[in-house]
Amino acid sequence: MRETGHSMNIVFNLESVFRGFSAEEALFTLGESGFDVFERWTIRRDELVPLQQAMTNTGTRIKACCPECFILNDPGKRSQYTQSLTRAVETIQYLGGDQLITQVGADTGLPREEQHHAIVDGLRSVKGLLEREHITLLIEPLNTVKDHPGYYLTSSKEGFEIIREVDSPNVRLLYDVYHQLHMGEDVLSVIWENLPLIGHFHIAGFPARDEKIFDGFDYRLFFDYINAQRIDIPVGIELFPSDRQAITPLLRSLAEFV
Repeated sequence: MRETGHSMNIVFNLESVFRGFSAEEALFTLGESGFDVFERWTIRRDELVPLQQAMTNTGTRIKACCPECFILNDPGKRSQYTQSLTRAVETIQYLGGDQLITQVGADTGLPREEQHHAIVDGLRSVKGLLEREHITLLIEPLNTVKDHPGYYLTSSKEGFEIIREVDSPNVRLLYDVYHQLHMGEDVLSVIWENLPLIGHFHIAGFPARDEKIFDGFDYRLFFDYINAQRIDIPVGIELFPSDRQAITPLLRSLAEFV
């Protein structure tokens, strides 16, 4: 355990890290390892009560989840997105979390300037809801070279431009280090320059999105930076372990940084 005087806020994605586990089994494993915060992708309504019960039984809590609609760059989908986001706000509030994670949609083929403005306008249309309900919406750039071909928002630079244009403390960027490494960004420099606009991080082993977080890209540098800055931005572990046996060593290695 490092003597930093600061505890890094580590959050685990249940669907990726604990594939094949029931919610209660995953949360029990998490709690037994000394961690107690998780995030989810989309949560169905029929999962709400069982998930809340599992949280109560294991002493864990949720930080974030996703709406089921991710399309912001197509104005024709605006109503669908707003309805989906409203339901997601209700879901995360019911479970006691305060963040939602959204993507923006596949490239529609229209000029990028039009798609960019559609994203900004869509976010401006929901920022009143977010501010009123004290929910932070996190916009996520993804890589198109390996995992998400055809996705619109790949550059964190454009992502930060969107955040600045929306101009709300409740709209922030989700900076996924794994995705931005694939897009060739100098991630530590980008984070340093834009830290106030980041509301959440994701990490995964590079380049395979596995548990090998000290190999292709050594996340010790990232962890040391976060701890040195004494910031409380959640660091989401969103990776796919090679097998179940890899999970326990991963949890132990991460415990060294909190």
